[in-house]
Amino acid sequence: MSKKPAHLPISLKQVALIAGIAAVALFLFGYTSRLIASSELRAEVALWEDEVALAGQRVQQSQDRLAYVQSDQYVIDQAHRELGWAFPNEVAVWVLGEAVIAQDLVFSADGAPLPYWQQWQQRFLGGQPLSR
Repeated sequence: MSKKPAHLPISLKQVALIAGIAAVALFLFGYTSRLIASSELRAEVALWEDEVALAGQRVQQSQDRLAYVQSDQYVIDQAHRELGWAFPNEVAVWVLGEAVIAQDLVFSADGAPLPYWQQWQQRFLGGQPLSR
């Protein structure tokens, strides 16, 4: 009796094809994960480059401010603004802004600001403002 060799349910070509497909799938999976990681790194690099550019702008602003503070113009501006000083032949003019007016507002008992004429009346005559 001759024995016939038993045939495997899967041929050698099919095994090679399955192994090739598995290798390609593993390669694609690894390549895709590397592409995603590369994309994330590029985004992070762009973020850090923006941060460096912003820091560079801040440094430049600080250097400009330092140069201004060390200049004679800063001393002149401070003398004008803070001390009210002026050069000879200059006319000094003081402008009262809204900040000064807002500090001097007088309020009535209900919390509403008084009209200006009542505020002036109260300042010059003292006491409670007269009603109309």
